[in-house]
Amino acid sequence: MRLSSIATFTLAALVASSSAATLVARSSCKTDNDCPGVTCCNLSTLQCVNDPNGTICDIAPKTTKKTTTTKKATTTTKKATTTTKKTTTTTKKITTTTKKTTTKTTTTTKKPTTTTTTTTATATASYGPLHPAPMNPKPTCRSYTENFNSPVIIEADDWAPQSTSVDMVNISGSRNAYSVKNGILTLRMLPPTFDKNGKQITEGVASTIDMAFKMQYGNVEIRVKANPVAGAVSTFNTMSDSKDEIDIEISPNFFNNRGPTYFESNYFSKERMTGPNGVDHEYYPNIGFNTSADFHVYRIEWYPDHLTWIVDGHVVRTLNKADTQSGSDFNYPMDVSRLEIGIWDAGFQNSGWGGGPINWHQYTELDAQFDYIKLNCALQVECNPEYNHVIGPRTTTSALAAVKNADSHSKSQVGDKLANGIVIGHHASPGSAKYHH
Repeated sequence: MRLSSIATFTLAALVASSSAATLVARSSCKTDNDCPGVTCCNLSTLQCVNDPNGTICDIAPKTTKKTTTTKKATTTTKKATTTTKKTTTTTKKITTTTKKTTTKTTTTTKKPTTTTTTTTATATASYGPLHPAPMNPKPTCRSYTENFNSPVIIEADDWAPQSTSVDMVNISGSRNAYSVKNGILTLRMLPPTFDKNGKQITEGVASTIDMAFKMQYGNVEIRVKANPVAGAVSTFNTMSDSKDEIDIEISPNFFNNRGPTYFESNYFSKERMTGPNGVDHEYYPNIGFNTSADFHVYRIEWYPDHLTWIVDGHVVRTLNKADTQSGSDFNYPMDVSRLEIGIWDAGFQNSGWGGGPINWHQYTELDAQFDYIKLNCALQVECNPEYNHVIGPRTTTSALAAVKNADSHSKSQVGDKLANGIVIGHHASPGSAKYHH
């Protein structure tokens, strides 16, 4: 699954293309939950706004001094009719100290002839190592289900990272690396380079499609039919710029002794593949069916404190963040990541792991088929709203008509690094080669 010869890539973060925001019908708010649809709460103005690029919301308001007003108590002394003794009532001044806060709650306490106004802080989430505080601003994450009926897949050369009108980016180096037909996305791994004697000297050309947005925590589900050839690995993973990674890798012959009823669940933390006490991060569940014979549903549920792999509705592995602690650090994927799907040649350098090598003289291409990609979170929100600024599905394709079918192969070659940071030919789950005995 890991190849030292494949360059890693850095995708530029989505940048807002406009600083303007439009107020919606319900304008008053205190949190994002007060705003309808995909709008969110501008904490500076306490107004609901449309903020598709994540530049308006989640901006903390300026802090202002809180003042406490204490009315002086007044004391009335009446002479008693039967005595010359005066009755005196003394009321002490009450002083209230108020912490600075972005949300005010006013409580009025009444006493005889004395009124005191105090400001108290609203309870906030308790953050810590297992529940880190969200970023500010949050990454912009698209909430949608992709059925591959009319996806907008743009070539890497033509993609501007600030665009929110794109669903996916083809970083394979050729428009021939994929096709969409009858609601199925087919990824095509193309043949390698051979020397004059017919010996394979490079790996097969991987096909990789990236989602055109980033996510920090959330649940992602795909329905895929894997390739049946040993050494051809069908993959679905998250990938961060810091090399945090969560993997589902499917091969019909891991280690040349685990058949097509197995798949690999794996994770990386800053490219580290082992945890405390040298425990390997990878695990191979036997799911009891041939992964390449039909479509099956694979799901990753990624939370701040645990990670779960699910196949056809059955939990096959759960990782608790607390169990990955090493000193003050956690070997756990935490950073903002992009979602990737692909097929790549593990048989060239990693045949001891992914099976193979592939006899490329028998094939003109090797395919993996994807039926849908569904992003879901708690409460059926597709990207975790605590950690992501959630935007809705793309609503138009007209602006992309000219570039949607562009063929980047004529403009760039495998291994080229583009101005937008993309490395052409990068395959899903890049990294160092791994060998098993």
